Amino acid sequence: MKNLISARLLSDKGQTAVEYILMLLMMTSIITSLTVYMKNKYLGDPEKCQTAAQRQLLLCKIDNFINPQAGNKRFQYFPFKK
Repeated sequence: MKNLISARLLSDKGQTAVEYILMLLMMTSIITSLTVYMKNKYLGDPEKCQTAAQRQLLLCKIDNFINPQAGNKRFQYFPFKK
C-alpha cells in the first residue's frame, strides 16, 4: 500500500505540461513588467510635455513634430502677406 501511494506521488505524468505553463506565466509577467517600465521611462504621456525633461521623451518629440505650436514647441508658423 505504501509503495502504491509513493509511486503515485512520484509519477512524472503531467510534469512537463505544468513546467511549460509556469514558464509561460513567468515570461508573460516579465514581458509585461518590462513593457510598462519602457513605456513610463521612454515614451511618456503626450499631454504632460511641459518640463524640459519631459520634452526629451520619445512620445513628446513625436507629438511635437505632429502638432507644432508656438511657445515651447519646436516649430512656429508665420503667415505670408501678398
